[in-house]
Amino acid sequence: MARLPDPQLARQWRERLDRYEHSGLTVAKFCEVEGYSAASFYQWRRKLRDEKSPGDPAFIPVQFDASELSCAARRGFEVDLPGGATVKVPPDATTVERRELIADIVQATAVEVTL
Repeated sequence: MARLPDPQLARQWRERLDRYEHSGLTVAKFCEVEGYSAASFYQWRRKLRDEKSPGDPAFIPVQFDASELSCAARRGFEVDLPGGATVKVPPDATTVERRELIADIVQATAVEVTL
């Protein structure tokens, strides 16, 4: 498993990458001006893109009204994920299993899921 970067260094690189996005410069010119190598720039951009931000929620609450819950309980439901994948939840899944599944999906995708 890859080591997480030092939080202060990661914050500095996030700020640097944000400056780059607003600079209008090429990567090479920006790195020359900032005094960092393009290799470091690309390495940190990849590292921070792949890293789950500590501020990202691990769980996003989903609220239903009672009629939606009872309808879903009778027929099951589907969760459409980014990228086109669909998770089908069978009608015989318990409430605990459904909650765990939704929590796992949200944690794995780190995006808001609409049901």
